[in-house]
Amino acid sequence: MGKFNPEVIPDMNTRLFFGIIYSDPESLDRAVNWIRENCGISYETPVIPFDYTDYYKEEMGWPLWRLWIATERIIPENELVEWKLKSIEKERELAVEGKRRVNLDPGGISKPRVVLVTTKNYSHRIYMGKGIFAEITLLFKKGGYQPLPWTYPDYASEFFIKFASHVRRLKDDKIY
Repeated sequence: MGKFNPEVIPDMNTRLFFGIIYSDPESLDRAVNWIRENCGISYETPVIPFDYTDYYKEEMGWPLWRLWIATERIIPENELVEWKLKSIEKERELAVEGKRRVNLDPGGISKPRVVLVTTKNYSHRIYMGKGIFAEITLLFKKGGYQPLPWTYPDYASEFFIKFASHVRRLKDDKIY
């Protein structure tokens, strides 16, 4: 009989990114400056209209706009929890009369997957602690990122998949 020899995998690193939905350009500028000061910016998408859902309309107003920013920061995946908590605080700071003007959703892009973190529990999400859940949003297989049945439409879009694929190709040996 062979020896029991479990291999413990070291922390899985990921490139921190932010999905941003906003209605107020000034709040966006402040949020982007916060990201730049705390994480650096390695790549960002152009701004596009956000019309995938009206979920945010009552709180944030209309029209809404969307962009994604990849940071220079490479972190262990479990640190996404802390970045979600920091993002919630930043959203509160930028809110007007208790209503957000910018929505900051941190996530991680790594070679095998794109992960999002959220405060919302659901059957396909794993509890990570401190009130935060994680979900795999895209899997890398057959040479590209593939959406899953629960992937939000904007994250399943060709626009986001091109962004994630570009970020995945950024040279960094620290990402697994």
